[in-house]
Amino acid sequence: MYARPDALSLEELEPRRAPLWHRAIAFVLKAAVALGLLAGGGLLAWSIYGAAPVAERRVTEREARLVEVARVETAARGPVLMAWGVVEPDRILSLRPEIGGRVVAVAPELTEGGRVEAGAVLVRIDDRNVALDLAEAEAEIARMDAQIRLEMGQQARAERDLARSPVRSGLTDEQRALILREPQMAELQAQRAVAVARRQMAALDLARTEIRAPFDAIVESESVAVGSVLSAGVEIASLVATGRFRVSLTVPPITLDRIKPEPGRAVTLDQPGVWPEGAERRGTVVGLDPGLTETGRMAELIVAVEAPLDPAPGRPPLFLGAFLAAEIEAPQIPGASVIARAWLRDDDTVWIMGSDDRLEIRRPQVLWRGAETVLVGEGLVPGERVVTTLLATVADGMALRVREATPVPAAPEPALPDAAASEPKP
Repeated sequence: MYARPDALSLEELEPRRAPLWHRAIAFVLKAAVALGLLAGGGLLAWSIYGAAPVAERRVTEREARLVEVARVETAARGPVLMAWGVVEPDRILSLRPEIGGRVVAVAPELTEGGRVEAGAVLVRIDDRNVALDLAEAEAEIARMDAQIRLEMGQQARAERDLARSPVRSGLTDEQRALILREPQMAELQAQRAVAVARRQMAALDLARTEIRAPFDAIVESESVAVGSVLSAGVEIASLVATGRFRVSLTVPPITLDRIKPEPGRAVTLDQPGVWPEGAERRGTVVGLDPGLTETGRMAELIVAVEAPLDPAPGRPPLFLGAFLAAEIEAPQIPGASVIARAWLRDDDTVWIMGSDDRLEIRRPQVLWRGAETVLVGEGLVPGERVVTTLLATVADGMALRVREATPVPAAPEPALPDAAASEPKP
């Protein structure tokens, strides 16, 4: 084949490779430049870091926390249980007549809210029929007395006849009693006893025509008027005894062992927000209800209040249905100390400022929790200082210092008047 003169061979077209020694020198130069740059950057960073200021750490003593303290005191009284209860009537009477009849008089006090005294006549029933029954019974008794006197004369004559009879020795006791008219006398005496019973019944009915109040009471309701005809056993009024009210206090059953509610224990009653400041009533425990309340399963302590509607200075009257607060003082616990409830911290701990003015976190024995105070046993000693200030963070052994009371400047003594100025002017 004919070859073109201007055509190049494949070997001539391929690029020429540099020699090996040339390539090795190029690689070393590149690596040296990169390492030089890295070394220069590191030296520059080290010089900058070394020239920066260094903060020195100083150990400073923490300043003692400023707190207020109070002394632990010995409990001068026993636990005081706070309870609530409702005023209820001690006795309620449904007034019902024992006999029927027309009403001829009604006492003006017999109206809703009226107060009646024991023995007062409240209602009078027409007594004419009963008076006639009484007169009839008395007449019957008089007639029977006359019959008995006549029979006594008949017996005396029969006894004389028997004494003259020749057959008197052969008579039996029964025959002798018949001859002496003893059965006739017994019959007359029985009839007289019936008449006496009728008279007593008529006298009793006559007394029942006057319906009296059995005790001092207040009228809760009434339904009687002059001219109305009453039937025996129908309620005409409802009376609430005013001599004594009772208050049913609900208390947790677990507290009964501590307060020991024996009859006669004093109870202080108050109605916050209604009674004036300092006003209170005194009651006494009369018993404990045998059952528990349906709501809450609480025990009911019955407290009696005498003369509840008679006011006096510092002793307001009680009203039925009023919701009262009560304080029941239990027997004193020997060796107990008292602190404010606010001083009891989380987990029943107390912050104590020790003799070295450092914080001690203790957990004393809590004997009783009241509304404002807590009784404690072991763990606190009377006279120790309790930290009353609320601290955000606490640690056992933390240094404390007590806030010193600012002295109150004494009031200046009044200046004496000038003797010359006090003299009267001519």
